[in-house]
Amino acid sequence: MQKERIDYPELLRSLGHFIQQQHLNEVTILEFDRGWIITGITYQSTAQGFIRVPADYVLSHDEVRRLIQTMRDQRKPEQHQKRGWLG
Repeated sequence: MQKERIDYPELLRSLGHFIQQQHLNEVTILEFDRGWIITGITYQSTAQGFIRVPADYVLSHDEVRRLIQTMRDQRKPEQHQKRGWLG
């Protein structure tokens, strides 16, 4: 069985968007055979202010594909074209 080619720049843009949505800092991204593990630190509101809280997410390859597709769908048409070094 042939593995699907991974477009890492697009994949990392999508994971970066997910990380921003979750308000994560001090992030670690790990690829494994079933998907991706994203760990980081987020903040949680308390009566005394904010505390730092660890957060872990496991995203399957299918979930990541959906993230990538969602980001593609949200782009303007001219952004779909791949650009070279000069373009």
